[in-house]
Amino acid sequence: MLQKEIFLKDKENCKTPFTHIEDNITNPKLKEIDEMYGAADVMSIENAKNYQHYLKLLALVGTLIAFFFLLYDEAELHLLIYICIALIFILAYAKKVAEDNKYHKKYVEYRVLAETLRVHYFLSIAGIEKYTSIILPWFIKKGSPWINEILLSLDTNIGEKKSILNCWIINQKEYHLAAWIKSTNNKEKNDKVGRIALWITLITYAIAAIFEFYMITSASGEINIDILGLILKTFQDWGIMVGYEQVDMIRAILKIVIGSMSAGTLFINSYYGKMSLSNEIESHRRMVMLYENAEREIMEHGESDELIISLAHEFLIENSTWYNYQSKNKIDITLE
Repeated sequence: MLQKEIFLKDKENCKTPFTHIEDNITNPKLKEIDEMYGAADVMSIENAKNYQHYLKLLALVGTLIAFFFLLYDEAELHLLIYICIALIFILAYAKKVAEDNKYHKKYVEYRVLAETLRVHYFLSIAGIEKYTSIILPWFIKKGSPWINEILLSLDTNIGEKKSILNCWIINQKEYHLAAWIKSTNNKEKNDKVGRIALWITLITYAIAAIFEFYMITSASGEINIDILGLILKTFQDWGIMVGYEQVDMIRAILKIVIGSMSAGTLFINSYYGKMSLSNEIESHRRMVMLYENAEREIMEHGESDELIISLAHEFLIENSTWYNYQSKNKIDITLE
């Protein structure tokens, strides 16, 4: 089935109420564009949620596999190998479900279609006919030709013309400004978690170095710390590291902590790395600057066709840039 037919079938089966570019649209031709936009918008959001859900699941399961294997190897909890194997099957099944449902592909392509239709709509109310398809970047036309087919099927000669300053430029400037702030906050949270994992890892390495120095310089080659001894005995009472002496057990625990931090870093890189937060921040920043410049030009020189077409062209270039880097974030399995 062709992608255009898949989209139209998804649109027909979609139960979520469609969003709207503007409220109270009366022109039938604008309604048609708006309906296509609304379908693409909500279906992109739904597929994005499913994509991120499976991305998080795969990252978490991959991290758990690494953690349980550490316990299997270092703590000698040998039965955990079966949990590792079960988690690998879960990982493979979840990846297959995500790929079969094309969550990532639909999230990206439906978002590109929605944003392109938004431009198409505003060019229509600005009285510029059939121009969106002409200025659509070749990268989109080549990578997703069905999007161009949708555009060519929609009429833009609506027989009226109105200002796009408030409904498009100012509205989108405010949206991208809010999205810029949100993406920046998400990146800061991600960086904070990464720094915490790094510090825990460094502290654990320092503890391991101090411990090994103590063992080298200790005349007896043994440790006698009552509280630590009680903790280690508790581990043995639980059946963990039963055959270990205190020294070997401490070394094993330090290895597990360091390995766990590496596993945590694996989760961060597998999940947040796919979010492309740095690219999103830069993209939203550029869009804010673009709309600020367009607003200033309109206030000084009015809404000329040349200015509106230039704005639409720049927006579609940014849209194709987003499409380019998001297309690389397909779901994959990470166990390293």
